[in-house]
Amino acid sequence: MSGYKIGWPLADAFLIELGRLSALWGTLEFSLNILIGRLAGFADINDPIPFILTVHSSFPQRLDAFVSLCKLHLPNQPSLARYQEVLGLVETAQKSRNKFIHTNIVYDAPSKKHMLLSGSARRSLKTTLVEVNSQDIHDACKAVHLASLAIHELSTGKKHKPKWD
Repeated sequence: MSGYKIGWPLADAFLIELGRLSALWGTLEFSLNILIGRLAGFADINDPIPFILTVHSSFPQRLDAFVSLCKLHLPNQPSLARYQEVLGLVETAQKSRNKFIHTNIVYDAPSKKHMLLSGSARRSLKTTLVEVNSQDIHDACKAVHLASLAIHELSTGKKHKPKWD
C-alpha cells in the first residue's frame, strides 16, 4: 500500500468513532423499520412488504409513519404510551449523527486541533468552524445506541442496558 499512512484522512480515533456511529445508525434504522412493519400489521419480520415500504421512505417520513401508527394503536396497545419519549430520543440521535455525518472534519496542523466544518444555505448562508474531538463523536454514538434500545423496548417490551453498563 504505497503512500498509505496511519491516521489518514483523520486520526484513527476519529475514524473508529465515525465507523461506530455509522454502524449504530444502521441498527437504529433497521429497528425502526421493523417496528413500523409490526405497527402496520406485518407480524413476520421477514415479510418483504414492510421492507419495501420503509426502505424507499426518507427518515423523516418513517418517523411520521411511526408516530401516526403509534397514535392509531395507542387506545388498544397501552404499551405504546412511551412512543413520544422514544421519538424524542430518536430525534436527538438523528441530530447528533447528522452533526458528524453531514459535515467535514479536518485536521488543522498549525493549531494541532481537529475542526468540524459545517454549513447551511437555507435562505441564508451560515457556516461554523468548531473544535471537535473523538469523544464528541462517541457521545453521538451513545445517543444513537440509547435510541435504538428504546425502539427495541417499545417493539418487544424487553429492556436492555446500554453496552457501557
